[in-house]
Amino acid sequence: MTRGRFSACDAAWCAGCFTPSPLDPCEVRIPRDFVGAEIDEIEEKDRFAVARPGDHLCTSFQCPSCQSQNIPGTDLDLRVIAAAWFESLCIRATLDAFWSRSKKTVADHIRESRFMARYGAALGFVPMPPLGPFPLGSHNGMLQAIMLEMRLLEKGRTRTNTSSDTTVMFGTARMIRSTSTVLWESSPASGSDIVLSSGQAKGRFVATLCPSEGRWYQHFSMGCAARLGDIVTQDRAYSIEIVLRIIQMYEDEFQRDGYNIRIRVMEAAMFFMISCFGGFRGFETVWTDLAALRYDVQQCEDAEDFQAVSWPVTGRFKNENGMWGHYFIPIAGVTGSGVRIFEWTQRFIRRLELAHRTEGWAFRDEAGKHRAKAMDYADDIFSKLEWLQNNTSLIDNKCIVREDFGMQCSGRRFFDTQCLNMKVSKTDIEFQCRWQTDRAKGGRTVQRSIIHTYAELKNMKSTLLRPSRAI
Repeated sequence: MTRGRFSACDAAWCAGCFTPSPLDPCEVRIPRDFVGAEIDEIEEKDRFAVARPGDHLCTSFQCPSCQSQNIPGTDLDLRVIAAAWFESLCIRATLDAFWSRSKKTVADHIRESRFMARYGAALGFVPMPPLGPFPLGSHNGMLQAIMLEMRLLEKGRTRTNTSSDTTVMFGTARMIRSTSTVLWESSPASGSDIVLSSGQAKGRFVATLCPSEGRWYQHFSMGCAARLGDIVTQDRAYSIEIVLRIIQMYEDEFQRDGYNIRIRVMEAAMFFMISCFGGFRGFETVWTDLAALRYDVQQCEDAEDFQAVSWPVTGRFKNENGMWGHYFIPIAGVTGSGVRIFEWTQRFIRRLELAHRTEGWAFRDEAGKHRAKAMDYADDIFSKLEWLQNNTSLIDNKCIVREDFGMQCSGRRFFDTQCLNMKVSKTDIEFQCRWQTDRAKGGRTVQRSIIHTYAELKNMKSTLLRPSRAI
C-alpha cells in the first residue's frame, strides 16, 4: 500500500473496525475487587480489543501501512515477520491511544460532530478539518510508543513465586519516554524548539516538537496505563505491635549471639529500626555515612548525653539538583514506645568495628565493598513478618507479606501513621522527614560541609526529636 492512500473517510472506516493482530503481544488486565473477582462490566469486555466508532474523532489515527512508511520507510510486507510484528505493535499502540477516552466522551464527540456536519451542509462548507492524510514522516509519537510496548514485554522481577507479573510494570517501562525526550534534546532535531522567557520571570518554557511530549503520545500513555491497571499500591504500613515484636526478635538474636551476630542480621535490625523511627524511605536509610555516625555517637558519649542519636544521610538528592547533600536526623535515644535506639546504634558501630569498618557506607553489600540496597534486607525482615503472620494475629491471613509490605516505604508509612496517632503535628513530621527543603533555601543552592550541617542541627534538636519521642 502506498503512502497517502487513506483519505479522512477511509481513516474513519478503518478506525471503526480496527482489531488486534493475532500477534498482539500485550494483555488487557481486568479490574478486580477486594477478593480478586472480576468487576469489569459486560459491555466493557471489548476494552482495548477493538476500536469504537468515533475514536478517530478524539485521537489522530494512521494505519500501520502509513506508519511503516513514516518509521522504517518501507511498504508493509506481512510475509516478513518483522513487518508483521511492527503491524501488531502499531495496532496495540493505536488501541491504547483510542481507549484513553471514555465511551461517553467518544459518544459526545460523535453527537456534536453530527450537528457540525448538518450545519455545514446547510451553509455550504465543511466545518471540520481534514483528519488525514498526515505528511510523510509524521508518526506523531508512534515510534516512541512502539518502544514502550516492546519494553513492556521484557521480563520483570517478581517478589514471590506466586506473583503473576512476569513482565515489567508500566511504571518501569514508561521511563523510556524520558530517555526518548533526552535523546531528542541532544539531537540536531531539537534545534527547532522555541524557548519562551520573560525578563521578570525566573523560569523558562520550551515549545518542543519532541514526539514523546506530544498530544498523541499523551493519549497513548494514558490508555496504556489504564489497560495495564497501572494503579500504584503503596507499601503496607507496619503497626506499632508488629514493629515492637520484630525488634524483640532482633533483641533475642543479639542476646543469644552477642557480637558474633552476623553482620547482615545486625544491618537488617538497624535498617528496620531507623526506617521506622527516623521516617526514612529504604533507599535513604542505606545512604548512612558511617564516619559521621561514629562522630555523633562519640560526641554524645563524651558529653554523657544519650537523649538522641543524629543519624547522618549523605547522597545525591533529586531536589538538590544532583549535588551531594548532608542530613542529620535526630532520633530519640529511647523512643516513646521504649525502643533503645542509642544502645542499638552503639552495638551497630561496635559490630562494624570488629569487621574493620569505621568509615564509608554503614550499610554494605555481602562483599562489604559497595553500598547496600534496601532489598538486601528483605529476606531477613520478611521472614520475621511471615513468622508473625503464621503464629500471631498481628497480620491477617489474606495479606501476602512479600507483596504487601516493602523495604522502601513500609517503615516510613509506619512513622507517619504512628506520629498522627500520637498527635504529632504535621509540621514536626515534615521537619523530621525532610528538615532541609528547597522551600527553606528560597530556591538557592546552599552548600555546607557535614560539620557545619551538624552544628546547625543542634539548634533544631528539640523540634526534630518530638516525633520519635512520641512514638
